[in-house]
Amino acid sequence: MTPQQTTALYVIGGFIAFSFFWRRREAYAYSLRQLLIALSISAIAYVLLWKGGLSPIGAYIGALVIGVLVRLAEPRRSRHVSAPAKRQAIARFEKETGQRFNRRIHEFDHILAHSRGGGNAEDNIQVLPRKKNRSKGVKRWWRD
Repeated sequence: MTPQQTTALYVIGGFIAFSFFWRRREAYAYSLRQLLIALSISAIAYVLLWKGGLSPIGAYIGALVIGVLVRLAEPRRSRHVSAPAKRQAIARFEKETGQRFNRRIHEFDHILAHSRGGGNAEDNIQVLPRKKNRSKGVKRWWRD
């Protein structure tokens, strides 16, 4: 097998593997975006360091350190749910159930969990009774 065929096989395999993780697509897209930013900055740093007179291995190590530092400097995904998203979830809850929202009884819940890539948009936030929200718990991947 030629190197081009091997590369094509790895790319196709990567796309197939990525398609199986559709439930976590937002988290993967966020991580992929961070990785591409770090890789592009480290590639630019490598070229600049190599053209600046460093040996190729020294430029590679310097670019690797810069890429890691850029990756660590980027902020993490926020779990903060905005006030408009909360208001819309409350309005939807009150309209659907006919009940009034009570902070002592009800909680906000992510429909698709934040740990699985769910965002904080209005369409992913719902109001549930506290007991039901706490009983949902963590689901195991083999039971999804």
